[in-house]
Amino acid sequence: MDSIGNYWFFWTLYLGAAVIITGIFWRVTRFERAIWASYSIRAVAIAVVFTPWYSNSQDSVMAPALMVAALDAMTGGIESAFRSFVPLVLAVLLALLLATAMSFFKKKMNKRLLNNKVIAESSNVAK
Repeated sequence: MDSIGNYWFFWTLYLGAAVIITGIFWRVTRFERAIWASYSIRAVAIAVVFTPWYSNSQDSVMAPALMVAALDAMTGGIESAFRSFVPLVLAVLLALLLATAMSFFKKKMNKRLLNNKVIAESSNVAK
């Protein structure tokens, strides 16, 4: 029962540190003009940090997929690391798809706000 407590303690510790690092990374990657690059970098980082996977193929204990892939590559070779690369790559692809959609909508919204601002300024000039 003690190992279950340690499991949740280390997951809480990992997630807390990941949230803090993600917050700092979010502020660093706030670009004014390159919206898609900003969203894509953030999405890939979040997908890599927060994707879990089974640490053992016969067990239900999960760990961060990047750590599982690294440990599998060190202990069993690159062939055994592929079992955790699959969900990691799928998470990154899904994150990039969402980042592309979000940047598209953000650009569309910025364009609409700019057009509304131009219209408002032109109507103020006429007064």
